[in-house]
Amino acid sequence: MNQKYILAVFALITMAINSQEVEFGKVSNEELAEQEYPHNKDAAAAITYKKQNTYYTTSNGNSSLITEVHERIKIYKKEGFDYATEYINLYKGRRDEERVSRINAFTYNLVDGKVVRNKLEKEQIFETEASYNYNRVTFTMPNVQVGSVIEFKYKITSPFIWNIDEFQFQYEIPVKKMIAEIRTPKGFRFNQTPKGYLSIFPETSKRNDNRIGMDVMVKTYTMDNVPAMKEESFVDNIDNYRSGVMFELVSIDLPGYYKSFAKSWSDVAKTIGNSDDYEDQLDKTKSFDDELDVLLANHPDPQSKMKAIFKYVKQNVTWNGMGGKYFYYGLKKALKEKKGNAADMNLLLVAMLRYAGIDSNPVVISTKDNTIPLFPTVERLNHVIAYAVIDDKPYFLDATEEFSDINVLPEKDYNWKGILINNHDMVWQQIDIVSPPKSNRMFALNLKLMEDGSCEGTYKSRLDKHSALRFRKKAKNLDMETYLTELENRFHGIEISDHKLENIEDYEGFVKESFAFYDEAGTEMIDGKLYVDPLAFLRMEENPFKLENRTYPVDFGFPFKNTYMVNIDFPEGYVVSTVPEPMIMTLPDDSGVFKYTIQKKPGGISVLVNYEINRAMVPVTTYPLLKEFYKQAIGKQAEKVILEKKTL
Repeated sequence: MNQKYILAVFALITMAINSQEVEFGKVSNEELAEQEYPHNKDAAAAITYKKQNTYYTTSNGNSSLITEVHERIKIYKKEGFDYATEYINLYKGRRDEERVSRINAFTYNLVDGKVVRNKLEKEQIFETEASYNYNRVTFTMPNVQVGSVIEFKYKITSPFIWNIDEFQFQYEIPVKKMIAEIRTPKGFRFNQTPKGYLSIFPETSKRNDNRIGMDVMVKTYTMDNVPAMKEESFVDNIDNYRSGVMFELVSIDLPGYYKSFAKSWSDVAKTIGNSDDYEDQLDKTKSFDDELDVLLANHPDPQSKMKAIFKYVKQNVTWNGMGGKYFYYGLKKALKEKKGNAADMNLLLVAMLRYAGIDSNPVVISTKDNTIPLFPTVERLNHVIAYAVIDDKPYFLDATEEFSDINVLPEKDYNWKGILINNHDMVWQQIDIVSPPKSNRMFALNLKLMEDGSCEGTYKSRLDKHSALRFRKKAKNLDMETYLTELENRFHGIEISDHKLENIEDYEGFVKESFAFYDEAGTEMIDGKLYVDPLAFLRMEENPFKLENRTYPVDFGFPFKNTYMVNIDFPEGYVVSTVPEPMIMTLPDDSGVFKYTIQKKPGGISVLVNYEINRAMVPVTTYPLLKEFYKQAIGKQAEKVILEKKTL
């Protein structure tokens, strides 16, 4: 037999086996008996099969975009129970919305050698409003145990026929088999932009689709043994690095008809700017003019006016937790109800700033939890903030975060660029958002060592900008007794007294913390010598970067500078025997600095440590140096000062 023929037949057989579909409802004893995922024995669960079909259909002159999903998951450990809950996000516009139907789901268990299945009932399916732009349908599978297989399928019908959701190929758990198919009418040209670190190339074919009565182009993505997403610290949004494909309609080219849909960010800005929310509502001031006149009477200059208006919006409108670039209530109702979504609050802020004579406009963004848009799109922008210019200096404001400040935005806002919508001057363009400012954290310790190894002293800290914002958010609903217990445990079992927190309820100025403490085991006594940690309980002990190699950039959220000032008084009669050498260490491009110095003083020592990270985002290429930077800094902080008793 011809060798080429044999190879061709073998290839066809292999292709047929690899593309073999899993039949819904047919779960084998072998699947249920499997105790671990062969390609990742630590996996708590695995998607053993997922198929997604996306296609167009027409009925009564109306077109819809259909997505059918069939998924099967194996649970190997209790930690995998989280994957027994499915979340289906359904996009909603102002006049229409996506719908899910035909939900069919079962849990399968092996009982006495037989397959027993439990059906998901209708009353176990819940629909909620997840955000301004999304409804969410949720269900949790019944009777899930270690060893269970869960399986479900459903159908999503979307009226937004030009907006195809991203195909996702990679998840927090491994995937054994993934098939994703999309059928688009011939003549509809889509840009298909891959994302993530796994390469995948679709098979392309053409066929006739009776559902729409025309030829369609079929692209089929098939993946086997897809690894789970790696867990790494300091990641902005894991979805930015998830393997997948994004779709953008570029043009329609049919016999006798051609239309281009290619957009620039200027086109996107104009589209949003032409909406009623941005075109008309922002200059309607009857909802607030009387109140604002009284407020502004005591603020003569633009800076103080801006601060007063920002504070007024924060105090009079509470964020309802929803994003959105369009109104949920509108200016008048938001003020009346004293609540609103991101657009209600920040477009109100823009309107009030304009009323005060300050050059102000909306900037529409995509927040970190919404991923980075890879091409110009209206739909992938989910939030709006206020932008003002005073004396040629830009100011960005977001009133949705209780503890944000002017040019100190919520961390979620620092994701990408922004889309400026300036209808007055007919300026619609992409702009840079101000970078997060460097946050300063200062820590001061005064310690008095005792000859028995104990110590007592005082602690003070001072935080500003985003460090203060984080602390205030954490402290908002703080149970002080629980907090102090956690603080004592974190600081190696010290006993805290006279604890004070200052300025935690406002969003301006420093957050300050202070307390007195006693540490029964503050130093070690070995062979008559005292071994002292120069930074005491403030020293960094664990490197947050443990992976040998890293896949994603390191996102610190904001640049920061930590300053540690420690003064240590020795017990009577003790002198320094050994003291660590000073150290200066830097990262490339001045992205990080570590400085360590110790000075002797009569009866003690003073320690000064500066630790700076000057970039909010550190690229993957710098990761090995960053990891070593932390390792060296931790090692230096662990070095002891050795004291010995002075001989007469």
